[in-house]
Amino acid sequence: MATGGDARADGTDPGARILAFDLARGLAVVFMILVHVMRHWGDPSTWTTPIGTVVSFLGGPPAAPVFMFLMGAVLAFSRRSSFGSLARRGLVLLAMGYALNLTRGTIPLSLGMATGFVTAEEVAPFTPLSLFTTVDILQLAGCSLILMAVLRRFAPPGPAWLVVAAAAVVVAPALYGQTVGLPIADALLGLLWSSGTNVYYPVLPWVVFPLAGAVVGDMVVRASDRRALIRRIGLIGVVSAVLGTVLVATVAPPLDDVTYWRLPPILLPGILGFVAAWVWLCDVVVHRMDSLVDLGVVYGWSRRVTSMYVIHWLIVAWGVAFVGFRVLDLGPVLVAMVAVLVATIVVARWRPRLPRLTTPVETSPARSG
Repeated sequence: MATGGDARADGTDPGARILAFDLARGLAVVFMILVHVMRHWGDPSTWTTPIGTVVSFLGGPPAAPVFMFLMGAVLAFSRRSSFGSLARRGLVLLAMGYALNLTRGTIPLSLGMATGFVTAEEVAPFTPLSLFTTVDILQLAGCSLILMAVLRRFAPPGPAWLVVAAAAVVVAPALYGQTVGLPIADALLGLLWSSGTNVYYPVLPWVVFPLAGAVVGDMVVRASDRRALIRRIGLIGVVSAVLGTVLVATVAPPLDDVTYWRLPPILLPGILGFVAAWVWLCDVVVHRMDSLVDLGVVYGWSRRVTSMYVIHWLIVAWGVAFVGFRVLDLGPVLVAMVAVLVATIVVARWRPRLPRLTTPVETSPARSG
């Protein structure tokens, strides 16, 4: 995996990939696929079953938070992290996000309503316009890259970035629901904060994950013993996750989907701690299991994450015309999860190359799957 150079205290090459990042990111996109199939094809009664609860959890902290954290972390390993490169990539991801909204939401819903397959009442409060202006992971990733491009012009990843991240978390609750009554203006505000039911991952406060990840990535790339540093950060994460869980159990805030998407400050210690602990666990798995199990397939998913994300959404959205919207019982929806995952992986292997959600790491390649 290494390409040469002076070995570090942990035996790694300074330019070697952190395979724990690849493992965590590959698993994150799989968890996203599973939860999206369940939430769009499965009857709501399946969501609260034991299996549905596990799938919902996997589609939460180990998915979007981990993915956005790692998007920031890999910046430290990339040779294409100039202002221009990051800003261009951010703009491309923004454009991709709205193109995906059009093809997975606006067009199929418009056709469904025109043919009478669905009615406006059945899909309320969503409309073709609201689906087009949805703020999802691609929009968050694009805006985050643009923000990080700006921040790098003033300071490298470090304390200043953590201050900005903390400010994003503190300010966000005061801005929730703020609109001006103009559709286009409100759609733009939705990129920044939660201004409607179609805003899932607004920059405030979700940018906390890529900013924190960028700081951790910078620490890891400079560390003489990367595994030891990841372990220390992971242990801190375990403590933070436990304390955060106790805090949430004590205060008992609502733990529904809207609360998760708005990400109030009370949830941050637990989720950020989980993210750090999860990355550490992935590092342990890589070094203890990689010789026993070929993890190259998952590493391959990590490098094709953008394609897999786009492809699975198109399958799920257009599949509603054949499967129905939230109608499958538990058994059929479990089969559907596996089928969509397999189909996504197969199609992604033969897809045209799409811009990555993360900046490319131009170091020694991991085994591909």
